Parts: sequence; C-alpha cells; structure tokens
Amino acid sequence: PVVPAPCLSAGFVTFGCFNTLAKVTPGVRRLWGRLLAVVPNSRLVLKAKPFACQAIQQRFLAAMAAEGVESWRIDLSPLAGATAAHLAMYGAVDVALDTFPYAGTTTTCEALYMGVPVVTMRGGCHAHNVGASLMAAVGLDGECVTRSEDDYVAAAARLAAHPGHIAELRRGLRERMLGSPLCAPGPFMRRLEDTYAALFRRWCEEEQPGGAEPGVDGGGGGGGGGEIRRETHPLEAEQNAAAAVAAEAVAAAVTMDAKAPVNAAPKVASSPAEDANTQKE
Repeated sequence: PVVPAPCLSAGFVTFGCFNTLAKVTPGVRRLWGRLLAVVPNSRLVLKAKPFACQAIQQRFLAAMAAEGVESWRIDLSPLAGATAAHLAMYGAVDVALDTFPYAGTTTTCEALYMGVPVVTMRGGCHAHNVGASLMAAVGLDGECVTRSEDDYVAAAARLAAHPGHIAELRRGLRERMLGSPLCAPGPFMRRLEDTYAALFRRWCEEEQPGGAEPGVDGGGGGGGGGEIRRETHPLEAEQNAAAAVAAEAVAAAVTMDAKAPVNAAPKVASSPAEDANTQKE
C-alpha cells in the first residue's frame, strides 16, 4: 500500500534513489550535493546491492562528504529480500532523484507506483531520456522533467518546499499511473504495430526503384487485392535453408531416440553438502 509522505511527520524532506550504484556517477553525486545544500535538513536515502559491504558504504559516504554532505544526512541500504520489502522502502522517500546520463526505468516505474514523483533530466540519447518519457506519460513532465543541472536542482528544491503538494501527488500517483499509457497494453501494441508497418513501407521504398512496393497493385510487378508479395532476400534465403537443415537434424535425433531402449538414468550419489542444501531449500 501507499503510505503517507514521510515529510508530513518527519519535519524534513527525504530524497531517494534506488537505481543501481553504477549509475550514480561523480557528476550525479556532485549535483546531489548541490541539492542538499539548497534544501537544509533534507535527507538522502539510497538502496543498492553494493551497500551490503561496509567498505563501499564508507567510500560512498566519503565521496559525498567531499561534496559537502554530512554522513548523518545519508542512509544506505543493500537490496531488500523480497519485492514487497523493496517497494515498502519507498515509504521513507518523498521525492526520488533520477540518475544521468543513464536514467532509471523499472526503478522509476516502481517509484511512481508507490506514489513518489521522480525528478529526471533530458539528454541526448535514449538511455538519458527514459525518465523524461515516463514522467510525460503520467503528466509530470512539467514539474519533474528538467533540461540542465540547474533546472534539476531547482525542480527538486521546488517540490521539497511544498510538502502538501508532495502529499497530494502521493495520494493519486498510483491511480494516475494505472490510467496512463504506461499501463495500457492494447493501445501500446497498436502504436507499435503501426510503427512496424511504417518501417516496412520505408524499407520497400528504399529497396525498390521508383519507391514502388513489391507485389502491390500499381508497382513492383503487380498483384491483386493489395496483397504484399516480396522477393526473398538472399540473406533470408540462407537463413531459411539453415533452419531447414536444423529441423531435419532435430527430426532425425527424435527418431533415433524413439527407437532407442528406455533405460533408467543412473542415480548420482550426492555429497553431504548437497544434502544439506536440499534440506535448506
């Protein structure tokens, strides 16, 4: 379940990021340091697998200290034991912070599902823009999608300055997400199929002289009923031939297995350690 925003009872705002630690680059740490300096008394919660190691925790805290953030303002946790426990940890986060240039995807969707808005930044490639796409899908691109580091800090600080707005977002964000294109597989597949069709038409125009589609009335050899008939590409022919050979080999192997006598498989003795593992499972 979605729990109330922690800032309402704590008296301070907690930022959080559950993305993989490899995405938290020096540039990301530097920007988070700027943000925590702008929002006094705010906290930062991070969850990542490497934080199971105390040495890595200390190294990360030292790196953030170099950015001016005291260790008491940061909580580091390893991975949770189950999905329910992982999602429940969003109960300690008011505003999620996306990474860059490699943004989150699943993690961002999980944050939205738990009622937590995610501040993200646009970039110059797909991996950088996933967060922007997800925020746009739930109608938060206006206040959560930024275009520069300064905008990123300003957007997160603006949210932190309005706990009531954070609480309002939290109450309705899951329903907003479930009603968005993110959770509408039918329309998504129709758009995807339309894209495939457009790509195929473009391929036909590039491959055929004069831009005519092969096998369609009005060009490329004709044909009735608007049915597309295209010549087999040489590479595709080779792949089909290889597939046929593989199919014959599989059929032959199945035939040989069917004729072979059925013998009970020998039992392999297990070691005491393996027996112990089996008991644990």
